[in-house]
Amino acid sequence: MTSGRERSLQALLATFGGAEFGRALGLGRVQTLADLRATVPMMDLVTHAHRVESHLGFGAVDPRDPRAAELTGLTWERPEVGAVWRSFLPRGVGERPRAVVLQARDFDPNVDRIVPDDLAAIGAEVQRIDHAPDPAALLERLRDAAPGILAVPSAYTITWLERQARAPLDRALPSLRLCVASHDLGHRVRARVRVESAGWIHRSGRLGLPSPRAPARAFTLAVGSQVMELLPHREVDDEGRRVFEERTILPEHAIVGQRYELVVSSPLGCLRLRTDEHVHVVGFDPPTALAPFPRPRVIRLRPPPQPVILEGVTLAGAGLAAALRVAFRPEEPALIAATVGPDPASLAINLTESINARADLLGRGDPFADTELGGAARSGVRTLPLHARRVLVQVEVQGLGRGDLARRLGRAIDDDLRGRSPAYDHLRGRGELQAPRVAIVAPGSFAAAQTRRIAALRGRVGVPEVRIVGLERSSIFPSITHGVRLASDSA
Repeated sequence: MTSGRERSLQALLATFGGAEFGRALGLGRVQTLADLRATVPMMDLVTHAHRVESHLGFGAVDPRDPRAAELTGLTWERPEVGAVWRSFLPRGVGERPRAVVLQARDFDPNVDRIVPDDLAAIGAEVQRIDHAPDPAALLERLRDAAPGILAVPSAYTITWLERQARAPLDRALPSLRLCVASHDLGHRVRARVRVESAGWIHRSGRLGLPSPRAPARAFTLAVGSQVMELLPHREVDDEGRRVFEERTILPEHAIVGQRYELVVSSPLGCLRLRTDEHVHVVGFDPPTALAPFPRPRVIRLRPPPQPVILEGVTLAGAGLAAALRVAFRPEEPALIAATVGPDPASLAINLTESINARADLLGRGDPFADTELGGAARSGVRTLPLHARRVLVQVEVQGLGRGDLARRLGRAIDDDLRGRSPAYDHLRGRGELQAPRVAIVAPGSFAAAQTRRIAALRGRVGVPEVRIVGLERSSIFPSITHGVRLASDSA
């Protein structure tokens, strides 16, 4: 029997090999997995969107095709998923239990059908709810449906429903016998029914299979459903910055205890995509007919904090998170949550300088001031700002602090960063960078943002206490990102 990896590779080549962008990437020369790894470069999310996804239109495989799920590998490992779920079900559930899937339609329609079709394959009568504008109305719909199995995107969804019911969920839904969740399995709920893994679904298809073996948060990589590679990376300095290797390894060559980023290729539109999904290998499961080699069992990890790019220097995300934490003294209010990233407002400083410089050159009679032939280019004046000149820190605290809390935090973070980075210290001394700006957000902002993530019925809800973000995702408090109430600006 041909392995699932080989079948997936051939399906991928049949889908993309004749397309213009596929030929540009060299897919016409690819015949084996070794050819794919040697010919097609790994692509991060932005590069992949430009070089691959922009050419796909509305999807690589027509979801109306009755053979779509089989051709793309979405059904190949379904029997193993069904066997694991049946082992989770208690006795007395019956041959056709009722199941409700709470999940927004987030991916390709072929991918969105994976969990409902998995449940139907074990004989369940499946109902799907893809939006929840009102938790009270949602709870009533669940009571009417009387599910024996409830599939949710996150274990936090269960807690959200329990808060609405003011009782453990199995008491509010007496018919409930099993919950399966895709994310945040470490979160504890009040319900006494089992909360098990729903598997790991990604835009490329099935990434992980639920595992009946400890630890409970572990997945078996779905290496029989798509082409999967592991990219090793390691810590290189005290700031926690990580360097990635230049070459991937195959899953069967993984080392227990190591950390990897998943690189995937699938007929659903992924070509050596660096997923930014990170795993820690905890063991191996036996080979199968679809995957005739050891299959890694992994625990999902959060991606390492991304670096923050300022004008002239790049600051390690781990160092920024550490600088914020040590800025809080024991006698001060407790930190609930924070975001750290480049300050969008500081881009206006660069822009003002550029406008003034161009106006000065135009005033001297330079008609080419705005072109590469003009005095702006010759004198090194930038026509557009490149990067922010200071860090923005948004924090929510528990308790009352002194009126100068934000200013003091800004000074402490600045001092810490100057000690960590000579380049930052040099640019601060020259006045080319400004001290961090600290904003104290309104109490309850983090809880409100978490509730919005739960109600969206999409993916992971739990986020780090201190989150490092870029300009494109400037806050975990999205409703106040652009109108944040400043208790005090740091100097």
